[in-house]
Amino acid sequence: MLNLFFIHSFMEFWKISIMMILSSFLLMKFNVNIFIENISNKMGCDTLSFFLILLTIYIFSLSTLSSNTIYKVNVMYYFLILFLLKLLIILFLTMNLFLFYTLFEFSLIPMMMMILGWGMKVERLQASIYFIFYTMFSSLPLLYYLMFYMTMNYSNFMYMTMNSNLYNKDFFFIIFFSLAFLVKMPMFLFHLWLPKAHVEAPVSGSMILAGILLKLGGYGLIRIMNILMESMFKYSSFFISFSIWGGMIIGFFCLNQLDMKMIVAFSSISHMSLLIGGLFCMNNMGLYGSFLIMIAHGLTSSGLFFLVNIFYNRTHSRSLIFNKGMINISPSLAFLSFLIISSSMASPPTINLLSEFLLSYSMIFYYYGFLIILFFLMIISICYSMYMYSFNLHGKLFLGMFFFKKVFMLEFLIIFLHWIPANLFIMKSEFFFFF
Repeated sequence: MLNLFFIHSFMEFWKISIMMILSSFLLMKFNVNIFIENISNKMGCDTLSFFLILLTIYIFSLSTLSSNTIYKVNVMYYFLILFLLKLLIILFLTMNLFLFYTLFEFSLIPMMMMILGWGMKVERLQASIYFIFYTMFSSLPLLYYLMFYMTMNYSNFMYMTMNSNLYNKDFFFIIFFSLAFLVKMPMFLFHLWLPKAHVEAPVSGSMILAGILLKLGGYGLIRIMNILMESMFKYSSFFISFSIWGGMIIGFFCLNQLDMKMIVAFSSISHMSLLIGGLFCMNNMGLYGSFLIMIAHGLTSSGLFFLVNIFYNRTHSRSLIFNKGMINISPSLAFLSFLIISSSMASPPTINLLSEFLLSYSMIFYYYGFLIILFFLMIISICYSMYMYSFNLHGKLFLGMFFFKKVFMLEFLIIFLHWIPANLFIMKSEFFFFF
């Protein structure tokens, strides 16, 4: 009976997904002054939580539409998607630090099961181990401190902010707290798990991982800024320098890749380096830019992974060599590629452009010397985006190509549903300056 219930639920779920997507466009009429500020002592919702919950529902709906073939044959995958969705919504609503940590770590388990159960290749076991080892074990030392402070009844974000002097004096608490979030973003040198996880994950897993799970680290850093502001400001110059230098190095890695999924995965690390730099500037521009780039990157990176999956479903390869010259046989696919790749490289009028402008301004305002590094970082970002587009779609067609399926209407719909919000939100950018 339970199995029949899940099968029937799946048959209607794609319709529900479209309804959720269309309803989110009502946001254009949303008044930022009217929303719930407090639900209870342990649950709350501000502008940051509201938009990340909305992004979560939106990306999960699109990922469901993108993997309908898996859902038709395996109900367990559908269950994991819904279970992870519920975990993330509660995570964004909680005001209790220990509950936040528990949900933060527990949300990794469904993603690991998706990689392990529906991964692309035999390396999915190694990718799952990397994923869990880096993300979960990096935050285990933090658990000890949380258990200690729980005995003092200081587990609420509001109480911890009021007693911030207690935490700013504890050096190890600061290190373990920052490390737990920076690994999950991920920061340069802690990024080895991300390319492996993305390459082995199914398309919906990659969309959720890039669109939502990478934002948990940024969300956690924003939440602890009021608690550890004094200590974070003390080490801010190191973290800003390290992150943007790491982002530039990762950009060179992108130019050396032939696997399209690896390029998109490494580009996520490069974008997250800007987020880290903006947050550690400790000014309003950096905070607003970091919030905005989380929304922008969530939309464009998810769309890029779905675009790679469109190519893979037709050529059974993610290599740029085997996908050359696609504009000759599918101009519509070239058009979709142009839309989503141009949005990722922060072309106007996308919110990516606004977010990168705010983040760059905040870092230059912090120290003028960052101008040169940021200039090269932006140039490299444009270079690897154009490299992926031109190498993939132009040139001579691969001689081993004998059959090519047309682009389906559902695939057009999913790409456009990634592209439209990334461009329309620029007209409602005031939403992101009210938290």
